[in-house]
Amino acid sequence: MKVKYLFLIVVFPLFFLSSCSQAITLNEAINIALKNNSRILLAKEKVKEAEQKVKEAAAGYRPSFNLNGTYTHLGKVPSISIPHVGEFPMGEQDTTSLTFSLTQPLYTSGKLTLASKQARLNYHRAKQDLKNTQDNLIFQVKQSFYSVLLAKENLKIREQALHQAKLHLKVVESFYQSGRASRFDLLRAKVQVANLKPDLIQAINNLNLARERLANLLSLPSSSLKIEGELKFQPASLTLSEAIKTAFSSRADLMSLIISKDIAKLAVHMARVKNQPTLSFVGNYEYKISAEKDEWEKNWNINLVLSFPFFDSGKTKAFLEQKISQLRQIELAVKQLKDAIQLEVKKAFWDLQAAKEVLSAQKQNINQAQEALSIAEGRYKSGTITQVEVFDANLALTTARLNYTRALYDYNLARASLVKAIGKEIK
Repeated sequence: MKVKYLFLIVVFPLFFLSSCSQAITLNEAINIALKNNSRILLAKEKVKEAEQKVKEAAAGYRPSFNLNGTYTHLGKVPSISIPHVGEFPMGEQDTTSLTFSLTQPLYTSGKLTLASKQARLNYHRAKQDLKNTQDNLIFQVKQSFYSVLLAKENLKIREQALHQAKLHLKVVESFYQSGRASRFDLLRAKVQVANLKPDLIQAINNLNLARERLANLLSLPSSSLKIEGELKFQPASLTLSEAIKTAFSSRADLMSLIISKDIAKLAVHMARVKNQPTLSFVGNYEYKISAEKDEWEKNWNINLVLSFPFFDSGKTKAFLEQKISQLRQIELAVKQLKDAIQLEVKKAFWDLQAAKEVLSAQKQNINQAQEALSIAEGRYKSGTITQVEVFDANLALTTARLNYTRALYDYNLARASLVKAIGKEIK
């Protein structure tokens, strides 16, 4: 039994730690961010608040019940004096009453209907604001995730360059021992290896920094964060006109602003009916008892309450003009946002096309640089070229690999920017 408990104490924490450090994919990173990010949580709470306001507005159609309790003590009971007859009290010193009231709106000139529509629009706007926050966060996660992949690839390339320089150093050392290479050549080969080590250290530092930024975005400890994936080419079959059309129908920030325009229209309508009459039914049922009596007195009444604020010194007119001005402001804001979205989509689309062309060119450079280095190594061994040319070929291959990796990163980032610009995933 003790062995069993010891096994659980030792093995379970190791299993837990290994599961916590399990590599995550891009989709998993996005899901973690959407679950933990405080901006997302705040936007979700606003959606819940707007949903409850819809229910609150719907409750305005239904009757309301109130219970009011009152205890009254008079310091002096008012009375009336009749000459030659006497003095008669006009009340009681201690009185307790309970009143049940029922209120039911009968006619509100459309105010309740407008308020209900406004609450529903606010709810839809809150959901669009949530989607907009999610879209922005997803782009940030993609950018950080791709940065980690880029740093990993750059580190791998630096390691390959150092490994290639060390292999060349071994060749030079063998040539030096056999007398086929000078001590100068040997020193140059050693210096080349030493010069590549700082680049490798910097690449390690860049990877740690990129991983730290991603961990901060995901609200996870960087020590246990491992990612799985690679930078790869994903074609996007979408024309510019299709991209702009999709953006105008899918962008959450634009949809939110259009809903705000509809809300502003309702606000103008509500301002116009602000001084219109309202009619309500009010019923009261009262229980009343005094200190002089031992039983409750019952009383009831019903009322039709008409309210018609027909003159307010121009206050409603000024309020209406404010709402009309606000509507015009939002209409102008919608136009400005559409222009900005169109420009953003065009830039993202052209950046994606340019990144695709650069990526294709850089891929060819790698093949050519690899072939050039292979030829240079062979010629050096045969003694037809100097090792400086080998160094140049090695540097050219490293540069080509770094440029290709950067082009692949730029392409993926441009693709993510286009997805964010149109507000919808690209197939």
